[in-house]
Amino acid sequence: MSKKKIYIAGKVTGLPQQEVIDKFAKAKQEIEEMGFEVVNPIEVVNDFDTPWNEAMKMCIMALLDCNAMVLLPCWIDSKGAQLEKDIACAFGLELLFL
Repeated sequence: MSKKKIYIAGKVTGLPQQEVIDKFAKAKQEIEEMGFEVVNPIEVVNDFDTPWNEAMKMCIMALLDCNAMVLLPCWIDSKGAQLEKDIACAFGLELLFL
């Protein structure tokens, strides 16, 4: 049986790059330690200069390849994470909160 694949959603835009990198890396490590395969959107886009619309397209495609989504506490302050949550719900992905 394959591992459940989980996408991480949280605030990126407007925050210092290193803070974002560290926050998502910490979440990825915690989720991997629980035995899941993790999709980190920071690694999916891999370039902070990517325009928001293009980054979101990449992230949504990665999200749709997952079984579940973990929402970081900061997700509520993020237009992108709110959109990702709505898409996850529309496609029946399990929602988890970290």
